[in-house]
Amino acid sequence: MWIPYQERNKRLPDFLVEYRFLKPEDGGRAGPPYQGYRSDLHYEGEDINKQGLYCVWPEFLDENGAIIREENVIVPEHGKAYMWILFFEEMWEYHAKNAVPGRKCWFMEGSRKVAEVNIIEQISLTHLVRPRAANVSA
Repeated sequence: MWIPYQERNKRLPDFLVEYRFLKPEDGGRAGPPYQGYRSDLHYEGEDINKQGLYCVWPEFLDENGAIIREENVIVPEHGKAYMWILFFEEMWEYHAKNAVPGRKCWFMEGSRKVAEVNIIEQISLTHLVRPRAANVSA
């Protein structure tokens, strides 16, 4: 049984996406993914050789918008997924600026694009603000 990242991380998902896995003949995966799949993320318009890839993992939703709880069930070829930033403390500010609704990105396996992704909504990223330095007076 899949334990949702929200229960594990004690916070809300970072953002929501729509995805579509590419067919093998289009460079996609040979086999379908399951819940717990850990791809990397690449933003359209960035140079993969300069910015690289990001550890942002999908958590797939069923057609009713509920998290798929079975680990041994193939996820839909296309649908919606919550996205979770792996190195959250170090990377949330970068993704808050880049994971904006309407932006296209990709699920990646190494340098290979395996799914086309469109960002629908920021969730936890909309509520985060860079903390100000404490005003300390002597």
